[in-house]
Amino acid sequence: MSTSAGCSRECWGSHRQNSASKPEEGTGLKLKLKLKHKVTLAFLVLIVLPFIVVGWISAYVAVDTIKEEVGSTTLQLVKQNHVTIDKTISAINDRTVTLLDNHFFSNPAGYSFWTGIDTLNEIQQADNILESWSTGGTEYAIYMRNIERRDTPFDLSHKTKGFKYLDNDAGGLPDAMVSNMDDSGGGALRITHAETGEQTISFMRSILNPRDYNEAIGLLVVNKVEVLLTRDMVSVEVPSAAGIFLFNDKDELLMSAGSGSISLAEIDKNIGPAGPYGFTFAEEGGEEWLYAYSDSPKFHTRLLYKIPLASITGKQIWLQNMLVIISVVFLAFVLTFVLYLVRLVVKPVVKLVSVMKIYEPGKTLSWTEEPLRHDEFGILYGSFVKMTKRLDYSIEENYVMQLKQKEYELLMLQSQITPHYLYNTLDSIYWYALDSGNTEVGEMVRDLSMLLRIGLSKGRKMITAGEELEHAQAYTRLQEKRYPDTFEVCWQIDETLSGYETPKVIIQPLIENAIIHGVRGMDGEGEIRVSAVQSEDTLRFIVEDNGHLPVDPDELSAIMQEEHSPKGYGIRNVHQRIQLHYGEAYGLTYERSDEGWTRAIITLPLRKPPE
Repeated sequence: MSTSAGCSRECWGSHRQNSASKPEEGTGLKLKLKLKHKVTLAFLVLIVLPFIVVGWISAYVAVDTIKEEVGSTTLQLVKQNHVTIDKTISAINDRTVTLLDNHFFSNPAGYSFWTGIDTLNEIQQADNILESWSTGGTEYAIYMRNIERRDTPFDLSHKTKGFKYLDNDAGGLPDAMVSNMDDSGGGALRITHAETGEQTISFMRSILNPRDYNEAIGLLVVNKVEVLLTRDMVSVEVPSAAGIFLFNDKDELLMSAGSGSISLAEIDKNIGPAGPYGFTFAEEGGEEWLYAYSDSPKFHTRLLYKIPLASITGKQIWLQNMLVIISVVFLAFVLTFVLYLVRLVVKPVVKLVSVMKIYEPGKTLSWTEEPLRHDEFGILYGSFVKMTKRLDYSIEENYVMQLKQKEYELLMLQSQITPHYLYNTLDSIYWYALDSGNTEVGEMVRDLSMLLRIGLSKGRKMITAGEELEHAQAYTRLQEKRYPDTFEVCWQIDETLSGYETPKVIIQPLIENAIIHGVRGMDGEGEIRVSAVQSEDTLRFIVEDNGHLPVDPDELSAIMQEEHSPKGYGIRNVHQRIQLHYGEAYGLTYERSDEGWTRAIITLPLRKPPE
């Protein structure tokens, strides 16, 4: 046996050698780079280069994104600040409207008073009224045309607040006020200068004649508006060198906050005519600036922020540069580690590949006794050695098993001869009994022969329902001979079911239980019913008995589920074989019939045997 096995291994080994000796196709296309060089090149091309390209693109995109976000945020701040300033101006505007309505338009006596002032008492009364309207540091003044040519007790031209008469040609008014007298009663912000040269922001609106709205009879002026606007301007903290600027519709710089400065030429160059709000970036003085502006159509003002971009994004740019430097250092460290890892990996892989090239199944190799590494490669190499040994052993074992299989086939042929001789012998006994006139013994021999023939079934596990019922009937006839005049068996069989498939020897154990545990001692009163019926798509074998001993179906069900119980081996065997073939939906169950009989039910799928 060992010689034949060695021959088989040698043939296998020579076949492998012949196959290995053939030249491999495409060898001319192989790269000459070593594995570690390939890994290093792949790392540089697939990781380092994309990382650098993506990082470079991201850096520029990040700068643009930061600038866009800073511009949008600053613009929102400008718009919110402008809304606050508009509210302050609106409050002044509302007060002036209320004053004019109370003293001119809704009060005829008031109109007569303001247009006919000529006494000291009336001048003081007018000044007191305007003083009461002056709040928050502002000063209210009314300049009236002297339509009725009233003479005042003293010259009013020196006054900067309170009541004052003008000539018909508006003499004595600053240029800004004279131009505003031509408006249709709307309010406007202007820069005015007192006689002392002091500059102030004035909110002014012309006073229209209540009897003729096309005629302006005076001018209402609120001076020192900057007192209120300063609070709104300085509420926003801006970086150093930045500035906040408020312009009117005449492009006059009303006021500013911060240390920055701006000119109209710079505005035209970097902003120009644009929408009601927006932001832009421009180079000015060798530095990049952010210009964010908002225009108010209500009072025709523009609020402009001028901020050096470096003061906002300086830290972000510095952080971005630091991230680039850290990334470069990290890549260098990773490259060093990859080179070390490649060296650590390639050596054992090369060793393993060299062993795999020379290994042939069935041919013993001389393994070196060097200690294995304790990492994954050591485990891999050791597992390969064990695998080759198991493979060699499996080849040897497979050859031995093939020989044993041949021997087993011979034994099977011999075992098939033995039942054949047994059937022939029983058949001879059966005819001898008939010839001797002993018919009863002959029938028992015939039934025994049928039991053996169907029980063995030439090694088949599945038989037809007809064969299974013949087996059960043969067993029943033998038991009736053994226990004469003890019980009767009634068969209710649907003959159309005889061709369906069933596991063999599943009815006989149930009949045996019905006889031994039920009707055996009933002296002719015992009765057993055996039925074969179809219920929807299932085949049912039913065995019932009227045994005198009480039976608990739940206890029988529990016995069938216990693997190691000494009781119920037969019914448990039947139940388990059915479920092994067809699944847990089928099997053996017990119940009590309406007559009080014990009923065993076998449920099988309605299935034809394979051809």
